[in-house]
Amino acid sequence: MSKESVLSRQILTYMVTLALIIIAIAILGSWLFYSFVLDYLPGGTAAGSEENMTMWDWLWLVTVSTISFMISLFLTVKLSSRILTPLNAVASSLKRISQGDLDARAWCASSQLGEINHLVNDFNEMAEKLQTLDIQRKSWNAAIAHELRTPVTILRGRLQGLVDGVFAPDPALFNNLLKQTEGLARLIEDLRVVSSDGGAGYTLCKSEIDLKDTLETALETFRPEFKRKQYDIHTELKTQRCICDPLRINQCLTVLFDNALHYSTSRKLIIKNGVYGKENYILIQDEGPGIPREFHDFLFQPFQRDKGARQLNPEGCGLGLSVVKAIMLAHGGDVTYVLTKRNHSLFKLTWPVAA
Repeated sequence: MSKESVLSRQILTYMVTLALIIIAIAILGSWLFYSFVLDYLPGGTAAGSEENMTMWDWLWLVTVSTISFMISLFLTVKLSSRILTPLNAVASSLKRISQGDLDARAWCASSQLGEINHLVNDFNEMAEKLQTLDIQRKSWNAAIAHELRTPVTILRGRLQGLVDGVFAPDPALFNNLLKQTEGLARLIEDLRVVSSDGGAGYTLCKSEIDLKDTLETALETFRPEFKRKQYDIHTELKTQRCICDPLRINQCLTVLFDNALHYSTSRKLIIKNGVYGKENYILIQDEGPGIPREFHDFLFQPFQRDKGARQLNPEGCGLGLSVVKAIMLAHGGDVTYVLTKRNHSLFKLTWPVAA
């Protein structure tokens, strides 16, 4: 026997029991009322002096019983329908979802039972979230497979070429293979960071540092490339003692500087640091046209790249900013992107000042 039929039978049993109780109360009430009329109203005793019940007595009892039964039956059917219809819809949809049909939704007409409406609405919201998570999971798996396939294929092809004697074993080839494996290791590490529950499970090695030194170190790494592309680097760096993971902050700066080199159409970069309120901050701004507004909501999601980014840097995978997001969340802070009044890009890294 299905769970739906058991529930229906239980509710109907309760409703029928309630109807019988209502009938019994109606009969008892009418009998008490009739007795009161006989005993206390003028002429009542005389009218009811006969020992046997008259035809009118029986007619009264039958009429009251019939009306009580009809009312009870109507209320039973009506109330049972209002309760069972949405509950059966939820149960049926749950069964379909358990079988893999995430499109299933419960339907309920506007019920006067507020709790039932809340139940159906909450169930549909849950089903919607499950479907969204499933779509994201499939998209995530497809993106990971795509991003890993290319470097693995290249690495396998070159190693196979060495085995078959197609390539001569020279240091340049080995250096190239080493770069491929390092790139693959970085990609795997980025995937681990991004998948660490929004940075919540991400382990940091925090220490007290001078943020100015960390910024200057990161800049020195990119300075040759900035110079080659004739970038004008404007810095407003202040000595600032703070608690953070310097390697991970440097990783965030590496992503932002690398993005500036690949995607910024201007040749000017402004870098600032400081403390505002109870937060440390780093500002990185360029003077090129900003990222389209319609893409702002997806900017820090993994594997998300707009059409312009794909054209400027086909080799990118769209993980950099999501890694920055995860690292800053692990610090208890955040990374934000806004367009300035002149429509320039401005990235802001923030995290709490140590108490």
